[in-house]
Amino acid sequence: MSQTKLFDDVTVRRVLDKLIPIDSPHYMQMHALVAHIISLVPDDEVDLVFSTTYENLKGFTDIDCEDVIKQIIRQGKTVEWAVSYMLIVFYQVYGEVDINNNAWRFMSGYLKVMVMITARHDKHFAKIDKLSVRVRMALRPTDPQRRILDQLISIHAQCDSLSSCLPYIRQYEANVKQEEATGETANQYLGSKIGQIRLAYEVAIDNKAFIGKTYTEDTKRVKSAQTVTKTVAHIDGESLQRILFSTKQSKKHSNVAIAENIADDDEVPLLDNDFKPAIQIAKSSELQQWRLKNNHQHARRNQFHFPTNHRQLSITGYQMLFATLWQRFISENTEDKIGYAVLLLSLLSGLNIDSIIADWQCSRSQRKYFIYDSTCKISRTAITIDVTTNTRNHLLAHRQSYGSTFYRALPVALQVMLEGKLTVSSDEIKSALSYAKSQLDLPALSPQHIEVGLLVIIKNELKQPLHADLITGVDVRHSSALYYTSTKTVELEQNYIKAVELITEYCNDEQKALLIDECSVPMNGHRSHIGSDMALKTTMCQQFFNQLAVSAESFNGKLKSRIDRYIAQFNSYSIWLWHIVMIQTGIRPVRHAPGLPHQFDLKRRILWVSDKEERHAQSDGRLIPLSKFLITAIQNYMTYIEQFAAIYNPLCPAAPYPINDILQSERPLIQLYKKNPKGFTSITPSQVRYQLQDFFSHQDNWLRHQLRSMLTGRVTDYLICALYGHEHPNQEFMHPMSSSFINQLHQLSPHLDAIATDLHLKQIEVRLYG
Repeated sequence: MSQTKLFDDVTVRRVLDKLIPIDSPHYMQMHALVAHIISLVPDDEVDLVFSTTYENLKGFTDIDCEDVIKQIIRQGKTVEWAVSYMLIVFYQVYGEVDINNNAWRFMSGYLKVMVMITARHDKHFAKIDKLSVRVRMALRPTDPQRRILDQLISIHAQCDSLSSCLPYIRQYEANVKQEEATGETANQYLGSKIGQIRLAYEVAIDNKAFIGKTYTEDTKRVKSAQTVTKTVAHIDGESLQRILFSTKQSKKHSNVAIAENIADDDEVPLLDNDFKPAIQIAKSSELQQWRLKNNHQHARRNQFHFPTNHRQLSITGYQMLFATLWQRFISENTEDKIGYAVLLLSLLSGLNIDSIIADWQCSRSQRKYFIYDSTCKISRTAITIDVTTNTRNHLLAHRQSYGSTFYRALPVALQVMLEGKLTVSSDEIKSALSYAKSQLDLPALSPQHIEVGLLVIIKNELKQPLHADLITGVDVRHSSALYYTSTKTVELEQNYIKAVELITEYCNDEQKALLIDECSVPMNGHRSHIGSDMALKTTMCQQFFNQLAVSAESFNGKLKSRIDRYIAQFNSYSIWLWHIVMIQTGIRPVRHAPGLPHQFDLKRRILWVSDKEERHAQSDGRLIPLSKFLITAIQNYMTYIEQFAAIYNPLCPAAPYPINDILQSERPLIQLYKKNPKGFTSITPSQVRYQLQDFFSHQDNWLRHQLRSMLTGRVTDYLICALYGHEHPNQEFMHPMSSSFINQLHQLSPHLDAIATDLHLKQIEVRLYG
């Protein structure tokens, strides 16, 4: 317990000046307010006595709170003036300071913690801003952190001192983290935020010293692997410096085959980033460089996994290999089991041997792959997909995925081996590998055969390439679909169990039954989906599209020849169609998407799209099948814009709607009206965000994630990759040497219509007359 502190005038001034700087708005009144709030609830264990009486509290009620908030934000002082910002917002919500108000009783204890941290004069002071942010965010109407604030107010209401509050805060943090980990509640990252508050209380109460961040060997390895090679060449009497940036980490420590790493398209750094050649020259040079590099690097890629691939065995070969290693591992006559354990872990997890050894050498709390569950008292395999975190608080409860980590059970015998950290030597691995070679008569058996085993079984035997990449931990850079997909956890668990059943086929019946039983233990709790953080629940999407439709139809019969209402109706209809195109095609939301009218072939039900911001050639692009729902929506929109132009253009000849340019495919199909400057402009993602700013906020390409998740499992994965442009290089669906044909793409159309039905999409009726 920290010692009782009696603040003299100098100490009071120093601490308060640091919390509320003298250049902050109304700092004297804010000083008085802090002193008054702290004195509101006496604490015998933490006695902060202010010997100076502040008389400026009455003047606080005359402060314009909104003006102060605007001033803080405008000057960018949300960190320096964090306490003032927090108290002003708190005052707006809870009114005047009152000892009978539990909210102000909580704030009294909260400010005590802040003052005691500030008085330490160490690096813990950085926590003041975080503590202020937690309260400010919690006071927003829809922010999930409101639960934290309500719980803290409740805890302080039933406790007499800060020290008695701390156990309740610790218990609340543990409960929330457990619920988020098991999927009982949506993971809204509340556990880590409560942890920040709990740590601040511990610093104030238990006098905790500051401990900076510690970096693991993996982090150091990444930093050391990033090398810069500089060479100087003399050409025509002029010295030119050549800089080569290389990153060895991604190739050495990834779970991707070497043949694929050779084909990675790492951008070649420019000699001078400020040099900007003419567009024609730049495009030409870029195109030549890209084609030359592609032809050379991708010549050695072997994505098809033909039998001639020396890095893989047959299914029978893997079954015999596993049975041999397992029998040797559980034998009582085997003295050194570590090497066999590593090879078995690689076969059951799909991880490379180097990653397993590095993870085993760490303590249980620092492991990345073999995570120890303190609740169930077991070790389990964890594979995390590298996805972009959704930080929009209002959407966290509506995400479809419960995190991006998939957990799998391990046989008990291997769990026992993983209980402590252990140093594994290469000799132990070589010994186990030599034993397998001699027993199975496989002189060419290598670690690469073992590392790729689980992937081969799931991909080639179970015909689940997407699940194979996820379960074995392939980087999203080599499997783009993982980044966009929210996958059902049950399906992943079932496919993993099937893979275990296959690989244990040559074990005796008792061993096989035991292995399947131990690997079938559910490890993912209540988490129904994992993966993309951007895909939302179907019910949320239904409500979103329903509101868009209601907005577009709300002007019917209410136009009354007012030009502003015609424009509002036009913008609402355009926004609705833009979102319909996104959810029915999966294209990237680039500028001017979906493009010009002549890119749509409604008779053949095909759309040509080039949805990369910059392409190497104008001919680059892909074909996308059109659903019946989308075709009807586009036809209705075309009819509408012709009628709109006939009414609008005579009324506003200064800024006419470019109907002729659109029909002649000189301007993109979907336009929006802008007020500054006045006129129509091609739709862009930023304009869509502006139109929806008071209604809905999400990442621009969230519907691309949504459609990918809804298509997965309905249709063959290679067709989805063709739709999204996620094929591997030189394996594109429309590649000149491809054996695929366009009619295969049309297999997607009925599934796109089915998704429109699932989302309750309807053709809207937008009327310009009547």
